[in-house]
Amino acid sequence: MYIRITDTETIYPYTLRQLYVDFKNVSFPKNLTQEVLSNFSVYQVEQISIDDDYTKNIVELTPTQSGSVYVQNWSVTDATTDEINQRIEEQWIYVREERDSLLTSTDWTQSADSPISGSKLTEWQTYRQSLRDITNQSNPYSITWPSKP
Repeated sequence: MYIRITDTETIYPYTLRQLYVDFKNVSFPKNLTQEVLSNFSVYQVEQISIDDDYTKNIVELTPTQSGSVYVQNWSVTDATTDEINQRIEEQWIYVREERDSLLTSTDWTQSADSPISGSKLTEWQTYRQSLRDITNQSNPYSITWPSKP
């Protein structure tokens, strides 16, 4: 990711595609070096990973300059109880959709003409019941998914 800083504006995020559009009459070299980019007031931004925590509000801010590089900048604040509850509800929807997809993909194991029988059939039945019981877990952000037989 890049940032473009001119005398009148700061554009972030900024992409190389935007650079080519903004300077459509310029023939750029195949490999854009930092020196070439800086001639157009474009600077690479060092990405900083941040843990995705449903109990926090995480907002990306304009990168800050640290020495000679620009560094991604984040604002992290506590989420309200209502925001956390909403995120939990949404995550449960995702978990149920994933669970339903896994159940559907294993329906064939339970049909009368399935080649599975005996203890292998019991393993599949146990797996499918474990999938149905997923919603009994307490935290949709920390689901322990069963392993397929």
